[in-house]
Amino acid sequence: MTSTDARADRFVRELGELKIPDPAAGRPRLWVRLGVALMVVGAVLGVTAYAMSHGTRDPLVQRDALALGLGGVVASVVGAALFLRYSLTGFLRFWMARQSYDLALLGDRLAGVEAVTSPVAPVAAAQPAAEAAAVEAVAAEPESSAAESSAAEPVAKESVST
Repeated sequence: MTSTDARADRFVRELGELKIPDPAAGRPRLWVRLGVALMVVGAVLGVTAYAMSHGTRDPLVQRDALALGLGGVVASVVGAALFLRYSLTGFLRFWMARQSYDLALLGDRLAGVEAVTSPVAPVAAAQPAAEAAAVEAVAAEPESSAAESSAAEPVAKESVST
């Protein structure tokens, strides 16, 4: 359990070093709400401008309605951009943190296998001989199977997900 706690502490420390702003501050939520409001206001302006331009024969009022409709389209596009930017930020922040954690876990796992299989590692001397031989056999398998399979077909990369 201590290795998990140490890994979690290291992960929190690394996130702090990345200078990622705290999402609990509330600003992104405000921008998402503003984006949704702009999209709704833009749609309402567009419908109002359409009704206004078709309700009169006066060209001046129709041109005003055209400008109002164009403003509605601009408001909707800006609102959609704000909404997408700040709603995807939360997801991508979580994705990046998860990728960082998975890569650190994979690196720790690979470093543990290298430490066990290297002849100068003090950890290998502390392990029973049967367990060390099993780890060496598992570590040696990909090398021999990679050489055999490279001649027959390309090797597909394996992704690790939890």
